[in-house]
Formats: sequence, structure tokens, C-alpha cells
Amino acid sequence: MRSADCGSRITNCGLRIADYGLRLDGGLKSAFRNPHSAIRVCAVVLSLAQISLPPLPQLAFDAYPPAAREAVSRAHQIATARPTDAEAVGTLARVLHAWDQWGAAHDTYVRAQALAPRAFEWQYLDGLALQRLARHAEAAGHFDEALQRSPGYLPARVKLAESLLESGSLDRAEPLFEALRREPASEPAAELGLGRIAAAKGQHGAAVTHLERAVALFPEWGAAYYALALSYRALGRREDAQRALERNAQYGPIWPAQNDSVFATVTALRDDAQTNLQRGLKLADAGDLAGAIAAHEAALARDPSIAQAHVNLISLYGRTQDWARAEQHYRAVVAIGFNLDEAHYDYGVLLGLQERWGPAAEAYRQAIAINPRHALAHNNLGQILERDRRFDEAAAAYRQAVDSQPAFRLGRFNLGRMLLALGRTDEAIVELEKLIQPRDAEVPRYLFALATAHVRAGHRAEGIKWATDAKQLALEHGQHELAAAIVRDLARLK
Repeated sequence: MRSADCGSRITNCGLRIADYGLRLDGGLKSAFRNPHSAIRVCAVVLSLAQISLPPLPQLAFDAYPPAAREAVSRAHQIATARPTDAEAVGTLARVLHAWDQWGAAHDTYVRAQALAPRAFEWQYLDGLALQRLARHAEAAGHFDEALQRSPGYLPARVKLAESLLESGSLDRAEPLFEALRREPASEPAAELGLGRIAAAKGQHGAAVTHLERAVALFPEWGAAYYALALSYRALGRREDAQRALERNAQYGPIWPAQNDSVFATVTALRDDAQTNLQRGLKLADAGDLAGAIAAHEAALARDPSIAQAHVNLISLYGRTQDWARAEQHYRAVVAIGFNLDEAHYDYGVLLGLQERWGPAAEAYRQAIAINPRHALAHNNLGQILERDRRFDEAAAAYRQAVDSQPAFRLGRFNLGRMLLALGRTDEAIVELEKLIQPRDAEVPRYLFALATAHVRAGHRAEGIKWATDAKQLALEHGQHELAAAIVRDLARLK
């Protein structure tokens, strides 16, 4: 090793020579005039550094699946060859993190932090790994450190607040969530956090307000519905609690996506079929259809037998009006023989987009034959029957949709409309009254339909009450055309 190499390695690894009782004073400078002395000094410094640094973890490569084994082994070889290179060590930590080896990732992030103590990413990513290990108090400490280096990084602010909440530091978490409410990208997480804090304090009315706002911002948030169900139950609102639990079961682990460029450096390191599938789902949720299609196709390139990827591509290609490719993936799912109910349903939607109503109805019937409780298939079949003015059959289809999934609000709304069309106003009122909560962006049209049902049943005052409520909510949600229509109807009633 040349003396210049030694100086470079000491600088690059972030070590301070003074930490080891050495000074870059005249004595050391004079030693560097002799290359052999420089080599000896360098060796001493690096040896001392290695002794004090956290070690790289011992890894059981044979326990990993083949794709993980190859990726981790490659990164480990580089980190072992360059043990004082923060980037090499950090890359190993990222790879371990990507393959869900959170304990080993944490140990490796700790070494990267020692090598590059001023770096933001190792503190932040270590916090994420510790969250997955349910070590929330430690995670909060790392997020605190990360935010000292980059105070404006929004995902770190969210993660700090969440870790404090999980570790029981409610008084510190609450103002952080309040600040996050002012950021559109973090508002859903903030409302969930504030709702959970209010519930933990026994303030279930306030909790419901926050949690209903959370699901209004992200209607497919299973965890928020579960928290909402608990607060509804505490308030004695058992029917609302049951509906929220059904939504939780429907959406499960779906979570609102947040743009996190630092964590993206971890997820990008994993390129197996299932990871590409999950990446495609997130891109689809974000509205990036081209990216979602590419990720799904990449998943199939690695494993052509993933039926769910084919099913998703029916819908994705349908949304881009690439009917031929959508049809190819439908045929592929049928050949595989898995997820057939979803495949037939998505194919029905595809045919509906092309206004091929007869074949679409047949596809929905095939989905129902496989899964008689496929609420969406019942609902969409009802819409086709309604187009054909077969109102009794449409009402029966909507009823089956609601029976299959009682929390399916659109299905219940359609059932209420059909009962009104059939002159069965009392039954329509019973169904539409079940839609008045939560008071989100969907509810104004439900209340307007309820008002119409009351008027047709001869309950004029009740109709005016619900129409007025619907108008106010429509204005609050920026639905000005609906509000104007309600105003016109109210004028006729008054």
C-alpha cells in the first residue's frame, strides 16, 4: 500500500486519527516523509479502527432462497473486501434489508453509521429496519438522528411520529402528527396517528373524527378501518363498527403509498418475481400505468406461472385500451387455472369498456359461478341488467352484492335506486339510511337519494331535511354540480 492510499482510506472511512491518540502534528508529518513509516502508521490506525468498529454480521447463506443468496453473497464479498468503505457496507445493509433480513441489516447499518457518522441514509434506513423488528423506541432514536441531518425529509418525520406512538410516547407524538396534518402527502398518516392517540386517551368521539377523515383520504386503508371499528364499538355504534370491520377484512394490509426516495434505494435492489409484482401494484395505485405494466411483465418474465400478475394485466391493459394484450393475459390465466373468479370479473370489465354488454354479462356470471359471493361481479351484472331495463333482475343482483359484502356502499346505493325505480320506497329508505355514515365525499349523493325516497313516500319535511344536508356536504366536498341540482329540487319542494 502506498502512503497516499493510506491517507485516502483514512479520510474515506470517516475515521478521526485523534480518536486513537494520534495527531497530524509535526511528528506524524515527518513520519510520512518515509513511505515505510507511513505504511506502519496506516496499519496501526486501520487496525485500531477495525477493533472499535461494530463487526459485519455472520450470515447463514444456505438458509436464503437462491435469488437472495446470490444478491447477499455478492454484496457481502464486496463489504468484506472493503470493510472500512461506508458505501460498500451500507450496500450490504440495503441488500439484507431488501430481502427482509432486518436483524442482520440493522447490525450492518450500525457499522455504516460508525464509518459515516454524518450520513443521513444509514440512520434513517436503520430506523426502518428497527420498526420491522418492533423495536420502536430505538427506531425513534435513529429517526431523530436522521432528521438532525435532513430536517425536511417528510417520510422521516412520519416515521418518527409513528415510532413514538408505537413506543407509547403519545405526548411527543401528538404535536408531530398535528404538524404533519398540514402536509397533503402525510395528512392520511397524521389523521390515523391522531385518531389512535385520541382512542388511547379514551376520547373516542375525537378519534372517530380523525379516523373517518383518514379513510376519506384513503378509502382502502384496512388498518384505519380497524381502529375506527374499535372506537365505534366504544361509543356503542355496533352497526358502524361491524361495517368498519368488514372494510378492514376487505382491504387488509393496503396502506397509502408515500414517495420515499431513500427507501426506494432498498426496494430497487430486489428484483425477484414477487417484488416486481408488488412494485407493479404500487405503481398502479400511484397512477403510473406504464410503470405498473412494465413491473408486472418483469414479474412474469421471471415466473410466468404467477396467475395474479396475468389477472392484474387484464385490468392494466384494459385501462390503456390495449384490448389484444388484455385478452392474451385473460387466456393465460384461464390456461393456468388459478384466480379464475378475478380473471372472469376483470375480463367482464374489459368487455364493458368496449360496450360488449352481452359477453360482459356472461363473464360476470362465470365469476359468480366460481365465487357466489363476488360482490363486484353481482353489482356489475346488475348494472347491465339495469341497462336492459330488467329492473327486478337488477335489484336481485344488487341485493346479492350487498348480501355478499354488507359494507359495499355502491352496491347498496344501486339497490336503493332500483327499489325506488320499482316504486318500493319504504324498502329503498331502509337501504339508503344505512349509507349516511361515514360522511365522506361519497355521502352527498347517497343523502340526495334518501331525500328523494322520503319525498316519494310522502315524507316532505324529512325529504327537505336530507336534501339540505346533502347540499351542504356537496359544497364542502367541492361537488358544485350536485349541489346545484339539489338546490333546484329544493326550490320545487318549497
